[in-house]
Amino acid sequence: MPGIKIQTCSYGFTPVPSATFVAPKRDKKPFLINTNMKPINQLIAFSLLLATLCGCEEQSIMQPQPIRATDQVVANATPASLGGIIVNGPSLPSLTIVEQTYVPANDLFAHTRCRAWRITWPTYPVGTSPNLIPTMFSVAQGTPYSYNFLNNTAATNTYKTNFSLYHNNKLETVSQMWDELTHVLNAGQNLEQTRFNKSKFSVASIETWVKGRPELFELYWEDTIDTASEIKNYQKGDIYLFKLVNQKRYGGIRIVSMTPRIIEIYSAEPNK
Repeated sequence: MPGIKIQTCSYGFTPVPSATFVAPKRDKKPFLINTNMKPINQLIAFSLLLATLCGCEEQSIMQPQPIRATDQVVANATPASLGGIIVNGPSLPSLTIVEQTYVPANDLFAHTRCRAWRITWPTYPVGTSPNLIPTMFSVAQGTPYSYNFLNNTAATNTYKTNFSLYHNNKLETVSQMWDELTHVLNAGQNLEQTRFNKSKFSVASIETWVKGRPELFELYWEDTIDTASEIKNYQKGDIYLFKLVNQKRYGGIRIVSMTPRIIEIYSAEPNK
C-alpha cells in the first residue's frame, strides 16, 4: 500500500513501574548492585534497576511486533491507493499502521469485537504541506487519507472517512471540514457525523474494554454538554470516546505520543 506501512501483530500489555535510585548524600558513588547480596535480593535490585531504565518508554494497549510491512514508497501515489494522494507528488516518509482485532474470550461478551489500530506518523521534512499528510481516518477501511488525495479523487472516498486525527493537533468530524475538503459541501447525509467526549476512564479500563468487553464503549457513552464534534489541542496521554452518529458505532482514541505522533484507535463492532 503506497505511502503506508501496514503490520499485523500479537501482543500483551504489562505496565512496568518506574523507580528512581538516589544515593545517600554521604556517599557520592553511583548506585551499584552489591555482589554479596543474596540471590533473591539481587533479583529484586536488578528488577528495580531495569524498571528505571525502561520506565520512560510509552506504555501501550497495543504492543506492536511486526510481521509484515511494505517498503517505503512515494506518499503521492496513484489515486487507487488508500492514503495516497496524486501522481508526481514529492516523496515523503511512510507512516506505519499496526492493526489487530480482539474477540472477547468469554462467550457472554463475544457478540461484540474490537478493531484496533496503532498509527505512527514519521517526522516530515520542514515545509511539508499539511495537504499531503494522511489525517482523515476511515474506520471502515482502517486507513488515514490526505486532503490532497480526497480532493483529487471521487467524492465517495471522502464519504468513507469519519474524522481527522493529525492536522493541527485536533480531532474533527468530517462533516464540518468544508474548508479543507472539496466534497464536504452539499454532501448532506453522505457524510458521517462523529461526536467526541474526553474519557474519565484509565488506560487499564480502556484496555479491558478493548480486549474483553468492547460493548462497554457504547454502554459508557454519554451525550453531555461537553460532547463535541471537534477537540482542539489534544495532548499526550489524552483518551477520548467517540460515537459515529449515523452508524451508531462507538469507540475510543488514545494519544500515545506527540513526538513522534502515535495514536491508537479502537472501534467496537458486531462480531459477525
